[in-house]
This record gives sequence, structure tokens and C-alpha cells, in this order.
Amino acid sequence: MVPANKLNSITLRRLLVLPLLLLLAAAGGCIFAQSAIENPILPGDHPDPTIVRIGDTYWTASTSGDWAPEFPLYRSTDLRHWTAAGAVFPKTPGWATGSFWAPEMVSDGGRVLVYYVGRERGGPLCVAVATASRAEGPYTDHGPILCQPDGSIDPSFVRDEHGQPFLIWKEDGNSQRKPTPIWAQPLKSDLIHLTGSKTQLLVNDPKSWEGGVVEGPYIFRHDGRFYLFYAGNACCGVACKYAEGVARADRLLGPWEKYPANPIIGANASWKCPGHGTAVETPAGKDYFLYHAYPAAGTVYMGRESVLDEINWSPAGWPVVNGGHGPSGTPSDQTAQAQVVDDFQKPFLDPEWKWPIRHSPVFQVGDGRLTLDASANGPPIFIARSPTSASYVATVGAEAKGGGEGGLGVIGDAKNEFVLARRGGKLELSRTRNAVREVLWQVDVAQSSVVWLRVSSAGHAESSFSYSLDRQHWTAAGPAVSLAGLPPWDQGLRIGLVSGGTPGTSANFVHFSLLDGTGEAPLH
Repeated sequence: MVPANKLNSITLRRLLVLPLLLLLAAAGGCIFAQSAIENPILPGDHPDPTIVRIGDTYWTASTSGDWAPEFPLYRSTDLRHWTAAGAVFPKTPGWATGSFWAPEMVSDGGRVLVYYVGRERGGPLCVAVATASRAEGPYTDHGPILCQPDGSIDPSFVRDEHGQPFLIWKEDGNSQRKPTPIWAQPLKSDLIHLTGSKTQLLVNDPKSWEGGVVEGPYIFRHDGRFYLFYAGNACCGVACKYAEGVARADRLLGPWEKYPANPIIGANASWKCPGHGTAVETPAGKDYFLYHAYPAAGTVYMGRESVLDEINWSPAGWPVVNGGHGPSGTPSDQTAQAQVVDDFQKPFLDPEWKWPIRHSPVFQVGDGRLTLDASANGPPIFIARSPTSASYVATVGAEAKGGGEGGLGVIGDAKNEFVLARRGGKLELSRTRNAVREVLWQVDVAQSSVVWLRVSSAGHAESSFSYSLDRQHWTAAGPAVSLAGLPPWDQGLRIGLVSGGTPGTSANFVHFSLLDGTGEAPLH
């Protein structure tokens, strides 16, 4: 029995603490509950994301495809606010020609490993691995560890019920109109070499929602069971049919039981084709699933965005992601473009600038100017960044120095782009399709130290270019252009600065901005 004076003291403290807790919660400062996740956590083109928690910091990376630096890194301490933190590969690994897909970050034994995919020179898609002592690197690349004739992709890592490390991956049979098995094979203790033989865990059922593909495997252990999250059907492009399913087993090598109610994550009014993710547990014991999805409207133009939702568990022991309602949040194509202003004052590029692999830019930056050298051979050189909204306005000044051809463009990839460029005394709007350039519009412009170039979009399917000599009065540069067919099947669009002159010349740029386009002023 509690003494009366003790009871009164407890009651009094509770009465005093309760209003304080309510006040903290109302102010968003409750220290006992994690802030709500706001999707997308990484807007723009961030597909096939991985996530790992190391100490009190979360790290993520995603498919970079044919863009460098490969596998950009981001970090966070609350799963909501993410900061660019470099890349796994500041320099492209020499063994691969491209297709840098599906990184999987692992923290094990005091090391950080990144299992990833690349296309071997003259060969198939391969699983490779890089290691580092810290998540931010530097990473040592160990090259391919697995190259099946049909291709090996979507690696992940798990330890079995005895602690034995395993590599999990998908054999890319669908590329040859074959089934797509998901395999497991033991790793040696160094975690970078395979040993033993492979065991099939799953294969696609072509008569089900999976269609011709199961891929993106990730195995998460919960209450003594293994749960294999996997994606099914067509991942990408306008005709995508992606969704996320799950299977479970008591032992890593099976037998595996697919959830009868699959898929557990499907499309909704806001998002389309969700899937391919990684699970993570917070220090508070909450489980989250990081995966990608297209905005339901516009789909391919924004690319596949990284979204994060909580995993709960049904009484029957199956995972339920976001209550089974599909991805939460609002796609970035329905929100304002994040304000980006780059005055090129620092002696290095902002890490959000990217470029096509094997076309590394030669540049000088600082004191308010970016100088971008023209290509010694091949296509024009450019640096680009992903918009975070379908409504944007991008502006840059192109200086008349160096004899180069400086332009502003909407970029699909190294061979497909629309560019408004200053070329001597002319402005030209051109389209490059499969590396063949066509001039769509041109005009003579008076000599000026700076010509301001602008591209804007108020939706998904087209962009408009304009120019100004005083940065106040803008003139349309030809008609609006359709973006249909511009982005590759697996990537989103980017906004880029282009140096397209002859070898030995360079283009000079000042004051780049990428802003919300919903309130753009009309042309004068």
C-alpha cells in the first residue's frame, strides 16, 4: 500500500508533467516520438534506394545509372532532413561501362560495404563490391564478384540463422525472356568473395501480379523469422506495373512462403509503381521501409523518388507498410521546386551537380564564375541536376568570354537533350536525338557581356525557353518543346549547363538559379 503523502506526490507530479508533454507534442517537440516522415524524403530521380543506420546516423544511396559521380550519398539523423555527403565513387570504376544500379549499403564487422551493379566491359551486368572504414568513404572498389551470362543484379546481404554471411541477388533472366530467380550464396569471412553453391529462394510466377519479374530482394529478420521483401513486374517508364511483395521463412534457405495477399505496396492516387527497397530499424525499435515510386501524374519526367514508410506487423506475422494504402505523402511534381541558387563562389562544385559517365567535365569554379571546357572529342560537355518539381524556372548567365558556346538545357542523357545556347553572335535552340543535332530556332543577338538563358516548365510534358539581355525583359526562344521520349526508360530529366564549342574553347556561366515556376512572370 502506497502512503497517502507518497500518493499525493506522485499524483501532483503527473498533473504537472501531463500539460508539459501535451504542449511539447503540440509544438512538434515531443522527445518521446519521432517526427512524422514527409515523402518524398529525396525528391527527384533517386531509384532503388538503400538505407543503413550506423550509430545515430542514417545513410542512403540510390541507383545513378549512367550518371557520375556514382551512387551519391546522403545522411540524416532523423530520417526527415537529408544532406548530400559525396558519393561512393568520385571517379568511375574502370571495369564497368555503365548501368550503375541498386547499391546496398551494409555495416558489418566495423566496415561499411556497398554491393552494387555495373555492366562489365564487353560482358554482362555484374554484382560488385566496395569497402570503406566509414560510410562517407573513401571506398576501395574490389570489382565484380559475380557475373552470370544473363546478368546478375540487385544484390543484398544477410546473415543466416547461424551467423553465416550470404549474398542475395537476382539473375536477370527477363533480359533473355527467361524466369528471374532470386539466389542466395555464402560469402567468405571477408564478405567480398563467394564460396559454396547458390540456392534458389524465389522465382517469378508469370500468371500472378509478378508477371515476368521478381527483383530487388532485401531480407529483414523479425521475431526470429526471415522476411524477403521483393519487387515484381515492370519497373520503369510510362507502362510500368511495379509493386512490392513479401515472403517469409524460418530458415534463410527456405522453404519460403509468399504472402497470399501480395502485393503489400501498390499504386494509389498520388504514386505509381512503388517498390525495390531496404528496411531499417530505429533506436526506438520502429521499422521503416525505404523504396521508390513515380509520381502518379507525369511519371517518367520526375524519375523515381525515394519514399519512406513505417512497417507494422499484423497478428498473423506479416508486414504492413503504411497501413496497406500505398506510399504516403505528396509527390514532388505537386509541390514547389526547392530553391537552388549557385553563384559559383566556392572553389568546388555543389555535390548535386552530376554528369554522364565517361564525360567528366573539365572546369574551373570560384569567384562568381563557372568555366566549363568544351569536349576534346565526342558530344558536348555538361553538368546537370535533378529538378524537384515539374513546375520550375531555371536561369543562368552565359558570358561572351573564351570563344565557347555556353547553353542551358533539359537533359535526358548524353545523347538526348534540348539546349538554348549562345553561339557567337547568335542564340540557337536545338534538339539532340540519339546524338544527332537539329537546330529548331535561332536569332542574332546584340553583343553583350552576358546573355541570360532561361528554361521553364509548368507541368510534365513540355518546356519553354527564353532569353534576356538585361535579366528583366524576356523574349521567347522558339515555341514550347515536347519532352516526350527525351528521358531514358529508367531515368528522370535533368537541368544542365552545356559547353558545346570546338576543342580548346570554354563556356563561362554566372549565377545559376532553379526556382519554383508556378509564379513565373510573363514574358515582355
